Amino acid sequence: MNRQEFIASCAALSERELLDIALESRRMAAARIPPEVVARFRSLDDVTEAHELYVPTAFGKTHVYVVREIARSDLLPVVVNVHGGGWSLDHTERDIYFCRRLAHRLHCLVVDVDYVLAPEHPYPAAIEEIEALLDSFPSLLETWGGDLNKIVFCGQSAGGNLAAAVLQRRRWMAELGVKAQVLCYLPTDNYNDHFHGAELDARGRSTEYYGFFYNRVFDERKNSDVSILFASDEELRRLPPTDIVTAGLDNLCEEGKAYYDRLAAVGAAGEYRCFENSRHGFLVNLYDEWQEGEDYVVNRILAYLQH
Repeated sequence: MNRQEFIASCAALSERELLDIALESRRMAAARIPPEVVARFRSLDDVTEAHELYVPTAFGKTHVYVVREIARSDLLPVVVNVHGGGWSLDHTERDIYFCRRLAHRLHCLVVDVDYVLAPEHPYPAAIEEIEALLDSFPSLLETWGGDLNKIVFCGQSAGGNLAAAVLQRRRWMAELGVKAQVLCYLPTDNYNDHFHGAELDARGRSTEYYGFFYNRVFDERKNSDVSILFASDEELRRLPPTDIVTAGLDNLCEEGKAYYDRLAAVGAAGEYRCFENSRHGFLVNLYDEWQEGEDYVVNRILAYLQH
């Protein structure tokens, strides 16, 4: 079954069937985390704290974790983390542990956003929820001890797509001190067939399920806040400095590089780095070149926060 045939078969599924597939995908994703990785998740509990909050916004109540080093009372720079998972997989302890590492290494406040998931909440719900949260940042960061003038976005996979979409869509970024965004192994073109008509393997079918959960109306995928590679030059010029991190063994590598090339072509600031021997999700999954990759991401965020 090729991509076109697979999408047609998804369109024939009922709401219940789609949700069952999504729930099974979430269960399988959680089961794939190795025990030795799970054992690391509590290793920074004695030096960092993660406060779970439900923040009222114009969207509703948004689930966030505010992560920081213990006993820090000074005004802290802010990293907004947007987790990955194909717009449809759960935020997990793996994501909180990634945020604990950032908070500890950067001495910053991390706002870890657990946005609503598809298929229960398809496009553009997650984007609108993050936008509503950012609208509330001036008062929220004051309460949490975050510096409104020093903010960097960090997005993983679909979270990188969402972060870029939010910053492309909005016009008020001057009200927040968004210094940059660092986007890791993100999908940038959800419209075109990257399998070139070939039969889908298991990984390809999973990817296409995620895309269908998020956008059941196929033509929506042409929108520049879905396929961010389709953004206009003007939208790209509005972005803060944008770093793109890709994994050489990831089928999203090519489109991540294509997005960076678009940014460079319009004169947007930022860097590109490919970790050639790594698979998708290596930073949060703690495999392949994750330590080198984390060092790179931390140093890039630090440079932006100190600028």
